[in-house]
Amino acid sequence: MSKDSKKSLQDLKEVTNQASELAKSIWLAGLGAYGRAYDEAHDRYEKASKETPRLFTDLVDKGSRLESQAREKLGEVTSIGKTISIEERISKMRASLGFGHTASADDMQRLEKKLDALSKKVDALTKASKPAVAAKAPAAAPKAKAVRKAPVKKAAAKAE
Repeated sequence: MSKDSKKSLQDLKEVTNQASELAKSIWLAGLGAYGRAYDEAHDRYEKASKETPRLFTDLVDKGSRLESQAREKLGEVTSIGKTISIEERISKMRASLGFGHTASADDMQRLEKKLDALSKKVDALTKASKPAVAAKAPAAAPKAKAVRKAPVKKAAAKAE
């Protein structure tokens, strides 16, 4: 073997060693990243495992408080509903508006008497207002003429 071939063989071994070292370093870096990710995940899992029962109990306590408040509000609403049912409310509303009320014979007679009395009053008022309207009509015309003359007199008085 010549010197050149020994040197190129050494160079080749050296490059191969460097490539092996680089590959090994890359492999170890990957293992290190995996190990670090595993450790962080494990730490977070343990931390969450320790906090989970406390967090869970906090949520249960808050839920219990909200449930009791909701039951109180629901109790208030149901107590109102028990005193007056919806059907009673509807019937009261209908009665106040006059729906669903059947008129009795007495009611009809009372209404007929009121209607007759009102008809008599209207007739009396229309008879009484006809002569009064006829008498007032001529009296209204001269007042209109007097009103027309009045501004002329005032204008003449101002001119003097």
